[in-house]
Amino acid sequence: MSALPEPPDDAAPAQRDAQQATERPDLVPEETPPSWLLAQPLAHRRLHDEVAGIPENSLAAFAAAAEAGYGVELDVTLSSDRVPVISHDPTLQRAANRPEKVADLTVAELGAVQLGGTREHVPTLAAALKLLTGVPVMVELKQPNLRAGALEAAVAPLLDTHPGPWCVASFNPASLRWFRRNRPEAVRVLTAGPIEEARLPAFLRRRLAELRDLAAVAPHAVSYDLAGLPNPTCDLWRARGGALVTWTATDDAALARARALADNVIFEHVTP
Repeated sequence: MSALPEPPDDAAPAQRDAQQATERPDLVPEETPPSWLLAQPLAHRRLHDEVAGIPENSLAAFAAAAEAGYGVELDVTLSSDRVPVISHDPTLQRAANRPEKVADLTVAELGAVQLGGTREHVPTLAAALKLLTGVPVMVELKQPNLRAGALEAAVAPLLDTHPGPWCVASFNPASLRWFRRNRPEAVRVLTAGPIEEARLPAFLRRRLAELRDLAAVAPHAVSYDLAGLPNPTCDLWRARGGALVTWTATDDAALARARALADNVIFEHVTP
């Protein structure tokens, strides 16, 4: 009798990951997410349409999302004079074809930068929030430092007085730990994913992908890259009652996949 075939080479890592996930007591949610975080799709960097002259992360894009009734996800960093401004990238190259770093310009200088050749400029978080009082807002903190504080302390007072629903999100656990300590009532979302392109050591990329900072952050939800789903860690987190948001669905097929694998979706270029 011939021997039974050996399992494929990739079976061992998959079995290992599944076994490790089941042994993790930290994959149990400590916080209950608000209903809107599970029910209302979020427009990625607002409802932008470059063809129509509405660039991403612009006031026009925020207004379009609010008018359509969608929640929004936006990215926040600091200007050189420590004002929270909306920008996904650390430089202005992609948004405005300029090489400067956002952190090197004052809020006044950023207010004069034209986005994508339009009349839109780099907005402040305060200006964006004024347009978004009636829809949920996910504020993603672009905190590049291991020690958080400056960005978070500048953002928190603006959110304290914002009348609409909001949450803070970040890849950086330090940002969410800051909010847990200083604004324990804040809805916190840990952003994560394989992030293979990130300039980080392999062990740190794996730590982020496997949600190893859940216990310290105690998030109300995890926001995970759709390209990295499904996986044993997120499956078990969700099976144990954890809320899972995924990003970014860009077409109908991706939207259907996101809805099958997560509780809510961040989208662009598609109608949820």
